[in-house]
Amino acid sequence: MTYASMLVAVEAGEDSDSRLELACDLAIAFDALLIGVSVGSIAPPLYDPLAGGAMVGELLGLYRDMAEADVERARLRFAEIAADRGLETEWRGGVGYPAEFVSRAARGADLVILGGRNRRSPDHSPDVADVLMGCGRPVLVTPPTRMRSPVGTPALVAWKDGRESRHALAGAIPLLQRASGVTLFSVCTPEENALADGEMAEVVRYLARHEIHAEPVIALAGDQPAGRQILDEAMAREAGLIVAGAYGHARLREWALGGVTRSLIADSTICLALAH
Repeated sequence: MTYASMLVAVEAGEDSDSRLELACDLAIAFDALLIGVSVGSIAPPLYDPLAGGAMVGELLGLYRDMAEADVERARLRFAEIAADRGLETEWRGGVGYPAEFVSRAARGADLVILGGRNRRSPDHSPDVADVLMGCGRPVLVTPPTRMRSPVGTPALVAWKDGRESRHALAGAIPLLQRASGVTLFSVCTPEENALADGEMAEVVRYLARHEIHAEPVIALAGDQPAGRQILDEAMAREAGLIVAGAYGHARLREWALGGVTRSLIADSTICLALAH
């Protein structure tokens, strides 16, 4: 299995350089097409009842011009960083709601690469939760500063039996095949231990059929939140990748992530392979 195409979110300036450089490295490793995407968003002007419609129209035009200029700067940044790598690339740029635009663009990619803690989201860069719930693709979430590559380093699979974990595991198979070692890690209560043991044995066999050797590890739930236990285990093993299901529910127009998923995105200094 492989990724034939990848989509990476790019911002103007240097904010997304680390993510873009990682995306280039992954595209080389998988001999994949790399698609850059940037979305400019028009921030709605504050309503002034004394202002005429013409003034509001002028403001909207100004905001659109600024958004399009941001997208063009991002395109140039993408072209500059990718140019020296000899990659096959494509570009998607536009003005709209970032998460919705990226989710639609994901139809042409096997893997979506986003920044996690992004001060520009959700209005000026794609929000991870909204893309996860809407794109139908596995998402690689990168920390602001990358510590280790997700290729050629240990990987940890945070397992909780359910659709989300299964989807995340299947979507991360190409990365796990290139990991230097894989740990299948589950946090459970003493009552769940026996059931988890049998489930994990099945998953180990599933991975073996993809030529991935995984070591199952079950940790008892303790005083620390499960997300913290997962991160501590990954750090202790010097992992370059954590694979986990993304849990969430709709809240008005946005998606609210579950506690473990939210904790991983907020606190991880390791790349996260997530799927809903």
